[in-house]
Amino acid sequence: MVLASSGTALALVALFALLAPVEPASAEALHSPAASTAAGLASPLFDLAEGEEFWGNVAKYGRYFVTVMLGTGYVMVQPLVAAFKRPVTAIVAIVGIGGGAVLLKFTLDAMLGIQEPFAYEPGNVVPYN
Repeated sequence: MVLASSGTALALVALFALLAPVEPASAEALHSPAASTAAGLASPLFDLAEGEEFWGNVAKYGRYFVTVMLGTGYVMVQPLVAAFKRPVTAIVAIVGIGGGAVLLKFTLDAMLGIQEPFAYEPGNVVPYN
């Protein structure tokens, strides 16, 4: 398999590094009375909350979120990179990006009720009573 660029290879290496397998916690070990009494704890739930397995699972969800966001960004940028390789499609892409930005600005202005820039006129200030 021939990779398209070194950026693709780097993205794949980062993806596999983030998705390294993590050993799941054993339910029997978490709820065993021997584990809670050895630690001097009265509740197995407290043992679960203070255990390393809990924070390992929390870290997995953070890595999952970052991986999904990086993958989504990568998939969204690839068509733009391909479009910028030819001059005609590059011009169309630039006009499309600019038009999208202007459309976003006008849409937000209309949604927020922004009609004109704020102008301060000292004579028109009414003090609060």
